[in-house]
Amino acid sequence: MEKSLKTAICSPSDSSNLTFLETIKSAYPNFSFKPGKKFLFRPKKTIFYFESDENFRPHLLHELSHALLGHFSFNTSLERLEIERDAWEKTRELCEQFSIPFPETLAEADLNTYRDWVHQKTLCKTCGLTCLEINLKTLYCPFCQKTYKK
Repeated sequence: MEKSLKTAICSPSDSSNLTFLETIKSAYPNFSFKPGKKFLFRPKKTIFYFESDENFRPHLLHELSHALLGHFSFNTSLERLEIERDAWEKTRELCEQFSIPFPETLAEADLNTYRDWVHQKTLCKTCGLTCLEINLKTLYCPFCQKTYKK
């Protein structure tokens, strides 16, 4: 049921999506929009889109949000999660601007994948508790008092 609800709300016909893409291209001519195998922002100005995505519009606006917010890099996994959250908040604004419904369920599901990713990446190899991330390559377990390279 939920998938069909998301599809009904977020996935108009392919031709309608392409019309929407043209609207976005006109509104943001300083960015390059290219077809790809998935939605992806590549700094500084290229946004790849996947035409067959059932959530074409919100995903396109999400990647545009990364571009508009200047999300070029991150230093820790938590920073990655923060930029994803910020991009979804910007997507909410863009959805309103372009009169499309904001897909709350989709945004939360996407953020949950990053939350799970951060959690799995930061587990201590010895005790299994969550480590502190010093940087993208180093973890510190306060329980074991050990530093680990990722």
